Order: sequence, then structure tokens, then C-alpha cells
Amino acid sequence: MAISSSGSSLFEVMITLVIVAILATVGYPSFHSYLLQARRGEAQNHLMALQLRQEEHRLVHGHYTADMQQLRPDPGSDYDFQLRLNDLGYVLTASARADSHQFQDTGCRLLSLDQDRQAGPATCW
Repeated sequence: MAISSSGSSLFEVMITLVIVAILATVGYPSFHSYLLQARRGEAQNHLMALQLRQEEHRLVHGHYTADMQQLRPDPGSDYDFQLRLNDLGYVLTASARADSHQFQDTGCRLLSLDQDRQAGPATCW
């Protein structure tokens, strides 16, 4: 008469846990990197939207606005957005907030875009 076991042995459970731990260790850094890139992409999209609103303001009023609130920045972002006017036009910047996870994106904490669509730093765009 054969005896059958319907449950898992402790050894099988431990092997499964080891495999899951290895996969998590390998996968988490990659996942975290993709999250940083996705949030950076959101900030870039928002900078481009702000640029379009700035150009729209210029078409309607004949000049660029110095008031960022007229451009309706996104308050729920991992970035703080700023607007500076200069002799040539303007520069929009997005700075990663120190209290957000995006601050770990060390090479791309500060993104900029000007009236000529010159974006910086180039490696982040």
C-alpha cells in the first residue's frame, strides 16, 4: 500500500522562498530604476506643457508671463517647477524635491527647458 502526501515538505517551502528572494533581489533595482525614469518622464512632459502654455500666453498677450501660477504648474509632482525670464526669453526648471524618491536620481535632479526647446542636461532627456 502506497502512502501519498498532499502537503508540501519544509524543504520544498524553503527552496521556494530562496527562489523568490533571489528574484526579488535581482528585480528590485531594475524596477526602482524604471520608476525613476518614469517620474523623470512625467516632469519632462510637464515642462513641455508649461512651455506650450507660455507660448500660448505670448501669442495672446504679446509677451511672456513671469507668473508661474498663470501657467498652472502641477502641484502633485515629485518636482518643484520654476520660471525665470531673461533677455532672450525664459527658462523653465524642474527640481527634484528632497523629500521625494526622485531625489535619488542624482544625475537628473534638475531639468531645464527654454524658449528654444533647449533641454538640459542632455543625458536626462
